[in-house]
Formats: sequence, structure tokens, C-alpha cells
Amino acid sequence: LKQWYQRRVRGGTTWLMNMVYHLVGCPGGPVTRLNVQVPWLQTTTLNQVAERYAMAGPRVFQTHDYYSWLPPHWADKKIIYCCRNPKDWVMSYYSHIDTLGKFYLCDTVQRGDFAEYFSKIARDGKVCEMGLWEEHAIEWLAQKGAKNILFLTFEDLVEDTERELKRIAEFLGVELTEELKDRVLYEGKFETMQKNDATNYSWIAKKDKPFIRKGKVGGWIGQLTEGQSAELDVAVEKVRTAGGKIRCT
Repeated sequence: LKQWYQRRVRGGTTWLMNMVYHLVGCPGGPVTRLNVQVPWLQTTTLNQVAERYAMAGPRVFQTHDYYSWLPPHWADKKIIYCCRNPKDWVMSYYSHIDTLGKFYLCDTVQRGDFAEYFSKIARDGKVCEMGLWEEHAIEWLAQKGAKNILFLTFEDLVEDTERELKRIAEFLGVELTEELKDRVLYEGKFETMQKNDATNYSWIAKKDKPFIRKGKVGGWIGQLTEGQSAELDVAVEKVRTAGGKIRCT
């Protein structure tokens, strides 16, 4: 069975895994809860390990891991890595912590102190989930020559979802008929996902704080200070130097 994976917190993971799962034909049946049909690669119990092996193929998993954290015997599996520009990511991650407050218990965000969140959480590699944005991206970009990894950007997906869907289908060896393309594009619309209780994570999100947000590029404009934007510009240049295709608008 082939296995396919996706990437970093608030970097388009939910959007991408929903499209990929529909693209490969919903092998585990219709989506009831997206994180059930596309579970985390990481497991915490032996029962979960057994469930992973029992899944109908092709299996689709999600993860936010660094490349070095993946077991070596998975090096030949199909991997899709999606990177989002850090300025929009830092805004989305702030909202994510607020939306899932009962899991994060973050006083800084609960108080609405964005400046403190930016400096002491998002830009502190020892505190931020999965470390600094640029460190995560650079480690994955070191694998750019690998034939089993497809590199995408959130911005390209927003700009032309159909174009990027064709790239994904070719990478996975899926014949993209017109009917399948239309179905995947419909299921992948943010409006569709927001209204669908099977994909909007309503079972864990606050009622007044939607898990599926806008899916837009450039939301950081007018929100970040000049200093915050400049700090992230430095991070962007590091990733571009490593071969990343990063654009913030």
C-alpha cells in the first residue's frame, strides 16, 4: 500500500489532505470526521497502530513532522510538503491557538497580546510548535531532489487550485477525469469545508472561532508591525536561499 503525507501547522494541511483523500477515491469511505479518514501519522497506543495497518489503501496520513523525524523505511513513500509564507502563517497560528484554546491553554493569546505571542511563542524555536518556521522549511527543502516528495506552496494553491491539483494527480499517478477534478475542487473549496461538519473540526473548535478560516493570501498586511514584518523577511530570505519559493502577497 502506498502512503501519502502532508505538512506544518496552519500551512494548508487540512485543505490539502481533504483534496488528496477525495482525489484517491475516499478509500476509507465518505468523510465522517476528516482526522479519522486521514489520521495522524503519529500514534499513541497499540490499538491505533493496528488501526493504521488495517486501513483500506491507498492510505493517506497527515503530519507536521520534520523530515528527520520520519522512520528511514518510509523514505520511498509519496510525500507532499506544503509551505505557507510566514507572515500569513503567524496570523493563522495565532487564531489556531485561540480556536483550540482548551488544548493550548495559552494565557498570552487568551489575553489578546499579539506582540507577546509573536516574540515569545511564534518566534521562539523552543516554544513554538515544530520550532521556527524557517528551520522546519529548510530541513524539508534539503530533500528537494527526492523523486518521492512533491513541494507545494499555499500561495500557489490559492492562486490556481486546479493547476496545482493536476500536479498532485500526476505525482500520485491518479487519472484526473473531468468528473473527478470537479468533485475534488468542490470538496476543497473553503466555503464547502466551512459548512461541512465532517471537515470543519466543529467537534473541537470554539463555536465562535471557526477552525477553517479564509484561505487567503496577504491577510498579514496591516496586522503586523514594521518590525515584525522585517524579522520575518529575514526568515523568508533564509528559506529562499535554501531553494524555497516563498511569496507573501
